[in-house]
Amino acid sequence: MVFYFIKPRMIVPEQQVSEISKDSGYITHAKKFDALQSRTGTHKPLGFDPQSSDSMDKYWNDRYETNVTTVTNIVKTGTNSTRVQITSVRKNKHFGTDDWELFSKIQFQNDCALEPGQSQILDILREYPPARDSSRLFTGAYAAKFVLYNICNEVNRSIDAEIRFESRVKTRLNKVNDFTETRIQRDYERHQEQCLRSWQSINEDKEQYWAVLKELYGDFPKDLFQRLMAVEYQQTF
Repeated sequence: MVFYFIKPRMIVPEQQVSEISKDSGYITHAKKFDALQSRTGTHKPLGFDPQSSDSMDKYWNDRYETNVTTVTNIVKTGTNSTRVQITSVRKNKHFGTDDWELFSKIQFQNDCALEPGQSQILDILREYPPARDSSRLFTGAYAAKFVLYNICNEVNRSIDAEIRFESRVKTRLNKVNDFTETRIQRDYERHQEQCLRSWQSINEDKEQYWAVLKELYGDFPKDLFQRLMAVEYQQTF
């Protein structure tokens, strides 16, 4: 997710409901880029030193609020099957601040130097005037990286699961009997359930990011949002 630390989901049967990452570091090359925005007027000191990778890392690692929020989603996985997803999240306490915008700009520009394809994100955002003229342009751009990263991981997991499922089916088809047919059917149902959860996770990430864009820039256009979600590049995490 974009602005939350998410613990692994717990999947529990509906009848039991009532009973119930290590982040990558970043190396900063602030002198190499025009990353430092002019800070006119009276400002409190920065929460990090833009020219110190240790300071940047500390700011990044200290971004979570201490309060944990629990989100519960009820998901139908079949005609007579319902599961409950319980997710724990902690918000990014720096989000929306001038410091986080500057941090996002430095990190985004550093990453674009390593992988120029990421600049597409900024190009698309700038097509929308409220985003282009916003003081939070890089906040939205840096957030997009995480959504696309999560989607990429989820798709890769789904592909791997599909390959493993097909391999198991081929193996069991060579030993067809009542028992193996039953196991194939159960395996198929579990596989379908896993695929459903993957697409639900992707859709949740997209919906949360679109909500963030609307919070930052107003009624963000759907066509631009869809283009953002279609950006592909080699991740540099």
